[in-house]
Amino acid sequence: MTFKDKIKNFFKKLWQIIKKCALFIDNRPALESIILGVTLNLITEILHRHSLVEAIVHICTKPLPFLFNSLMIVTSIAICTLFKRKYFWMSLISAIWLAMGIINGVVLLMRVTPFEWTDLAFVKFSLIQIYLSNIEIVLVISAILLAVALLIVFFIKGPKAKVNYIKSGITSAVSIFLLVICLLVFRRTGILMSDHVKNLANAYLDYGFNYCFMCSVFDVGIDKPSQYESGDIENIMTQLENAADNNNEVNNAATNWVDGQQKPNIIFLQLETFFDVQHLSGMKFSENPIPVFTELQNKYSTGYLAVPSIGAGTANTEFEVIAGMSLEYFGMGEYPYKTVLKKTAVESVCYDLANHGYTSHAIHNNNATFYDRNEVFANLGFDTFTSMEYMQDLEFTITGWAKDDVLITSITDALDSTEGADCVYTISVQSHGKYPSIYDDKLKISVSGIEDDTLAHEYAYYINQLHEVDAIVGELLEILSERDEDTIVVMYGDHLPSFDIKEEDLSNGDLFQTEYVIWDNIGLERQYKDLSAYQLYATVLGRIGIDTGVLTKLHQNFSSDDKYEEWLELLMYDAIYGEKYSYNGKANYPYKTKDLQLGVKEITISDVIPGEKITIKGANFTTYSTVFYNDDKMNTKFVDSSTLIIDETVKFKAGDCIAVGQIDKNNNFLSFSKAYLIGGTTDNPSVYPDPDNVVYVKKGISLSTLILLIVASAALVSAITITAVHFLYRKKHTADKK
Repeated sequence: MTFKDKIKNFFKKLWQIIKKCALFIDNRPALESIILGVTLNLITEILHRHSLVEAIVHICTKPLPFLFNSLMIVTSIAICTLFKRKYFWMSLISAIWLAMGIINGVVLLMRVTPFEWTDLAFVKFSLIQIYLSNIEIVLVISAILLAVALLIVFFIKGPKAKVNYIKSGITSAVSIFLLVICLLVFRRTGILMSDHVKNLANAYLDYGFNYCFMCSVFDVGIDKPSQYESGDIENIMTQLENAADNNNEVNNAATNWVDGQQKPNIIFLQLETFFDVQHLSGMKFSENPIPVFTELQNKYSTGYLAVPSIGAGTANTEFEVIAGMSLEYFGMGEYPYKTVLKKTAVESVCYDLANHGYTSHAIHNNNATFYDRNEVFANLGFDTFTSMEYMQDLEFTITGWAKDDVLITSITDALDSTEGADCVYTISVQSHGKYPSIYDDKLKISVSGIEDDTLAHEYAYYINQLHEVDAIVGELLEILSERDEDTIVVMYGDHLPSFDIKEEDLSNGDLFQTEYVIWDNIGLERQYKDLSAYQLYATVLGRIGIDTGVLTKLHQNFSSDDKYEEWLELLMYDAIYGEKYSYNGKANYPYKTKDLQLGVKEITISDVIPGEKITIKGANFTTYSTVFYNDDKMNTKFVDSSTLIIDETVKFKAGDCIAVGQIDKNNNFLSFSKAYLIGGTTDNPSVYPDPDNVVYVKKGISLSTLILLIVASAALVSAITITAVHFLYRKKHTADKK
C-alpha cells in the first residue's frame, strides 16, 4: 500500500468515525443540546475577552456562571429538537447566539462597555459610519445577507429529522426546569447578580455575556421598595420640609439671591470624556493639556464627581445631573431616556427653576434624535432644544464628531432669546471616541510613557482634542465675563474615555470619577466637595438659596444621613412608578410634558423667487434645511443662512405651499417652518388656508425602528410557521395511526 493510499484510508476511517459520532449524538437530543450549547458559550466568552486563555480562566474561576450561560443556549437548542426541521431551527438559533457574541466582540474593540439591548435602539447608519469604514460596512452587510440566504436555502432544501417526541420533550422540559431553578437559586445566593451593578464591564466578565445581555432586555425600571406606603412617604416629606426650614446656609443665600430678585443664569457644561489626564500614572505630556480647567480648579468651587458609567453612557450621567436621580436603582445597563422618560415627566432642575421664572434650554452639537433627546427633553422640563441640525458653521473632527466651538454661539443665542434668567444645559461631543491611530493632523501636545505605538497615537489624538475643548471653555468664560449678566457655569466630564484604563492607572484610583468646577461672577465662596452626579444641581441651587423640589430638599439636607439612600429610592419610585404620594397624589402631580421648541431661532420663509432654479429667501436656514413643496421633499441646496435653492424644476400655481423642514442625516423629520403660500391670498383669502394653520405631518421611519419591526415580524412569522408545521405533523401522525 502506497503512502497516498494510507492517507486516503486514514481520512476515510476518520470520516466514518465522525459520521458514527454524529449519528450517535443526533439520536440523543440531550447530548446534542449540551455539546452545541457549551461550545457556543465558550466561543462567546472567547470573543468577549478576545482571548482563549482568559476564557478558560473564566471557566475555572467562575464555573457555575459559565454553566448557567451554557444552559441558556442548551435550553434554546433543546426546544429546536421538537421539530422535524430541527437542523434549520438549531442553525438559526445558533446563528443568533453566535451573532450576538460577534457583535459584542466588535463593540468591545471600540469601547469599554459591552453590547447590551439598548444599543439596538441607538442604531443609526451615521453612527455606524463613525466606527466602521465603508469597506467594513459592506463586508458586514454582505456577511449578514449571505447568512440569511444560506438559512433560507437550508430551510427549503435542508433535511428533515425523525423526531423522538419523548426524548426531545423530556430534554426540553428538564432544560427549562433547570434553567428556572438555577436562575432563582443563583440570584438568591449571589452566584449571579440580582441587583444593579455600577461597573457593567466587570459584570459581563463575572457573570457571562448571555446572562447579562438578557438582564439588559428584561431588567428595567425600579423595583417597588418593601416599605412603600403612603405613611412612609408622608413621614419623609415632613422631615424634608422641617430640614429645609432650618437650613441656614440655603436660607441665607435666598436672602441675597432669590428674595432679592437677583437670579443668575445657570449654565451646565457637560464635557465629553473630559477629566484631568494628569491623573494617569506613567504618562507624560509636553505641556498641561487642560490649563484653563486647572486654573479654574485653583480659583473656584471644585471636587470629584462620581458618574454612573465609564467609556460610554453620556445620557445616563446627563440624566443623573438633570433629574437628581441615581441610576443605582434602575435595571442593569438601563437608559431611562429609552424607557420611562419617553412617556413620563419627572422632577428636574428645569422644572424646579421654572418656579423661579427661569427658561430652560438644552444644547447639543449632535443629532437631535440620538438617545431620543428630541422627545425626552420635553419630559425633563426644557423649553427649547438646539441640536446640530439648528446650528450654523459646523466643523467636524476627522472621526466625524462636531467640534465644540459652535456651542459658544448656541449658548449666547439661548441667553439672548429671553429677557429673564436662563438655565442652559450644554452637552459637548468633540472628544468622543473612537480615537484614530492614523491621522495627518499635526498635534500640539505630545504624549510619552506608552510602549504600544498604536495606543500612544490614539492617546495623543484624544489629549489634543481635550486641549481644544479646554481652550473653548476658556473662550466661553471670557465672553460670559463681558456680558452684563450674573452667571454660574458648572462644568464637568460625563465619564472617562473608552481606553482600557484600570484603577491602578489612576492616581485617584476610581474609574467612575471625573471632576467638576463651578465658575461664577457673583462672588460665591470657594468650596471643595466631592459629589455624585445626581447631587450636583441641588448643590448649585443651594448656593443661591433655591430648594424647590422634593429631591432637591433631600440632596441638600440628608446626603450624609443613614436613611439617605433608602429615602432616595422610595421617592424616585413614588415619582416615576408609584402613587405620587410625595406630590399629594397623581391628580396633583405638577410635572407635565413641555411643548419643546427645537432651536431658539425661528426658521422663516420671507420670499420665493422664481427662475431657472427656485430661490427660497428667509432666516436661520442650516445645512440640514430641506424645502418641501406641497409635502413633497425637494432636492435642496444650502447657500447660506438666508438662502436655499430648489435644485430641480418646479412649476408653482396659486395656493401651493412651501415650507422648510429640518431633517437629520438619518432622514428623521424634526420640525417645519410655517408654510409660505404661493399667490392669490390677497384676492380671495377665504380660498386659501391661513399659513399658521398649515400643518405638516412627520413622515419616515428611523433605521433602528425599521430593524426592530423586521425582527418582530420575522419572529411572528417564525412562531406561526413553527406552530402550523407542528400542528400539521401532529394531525398527519394521528391520521397515520388511525
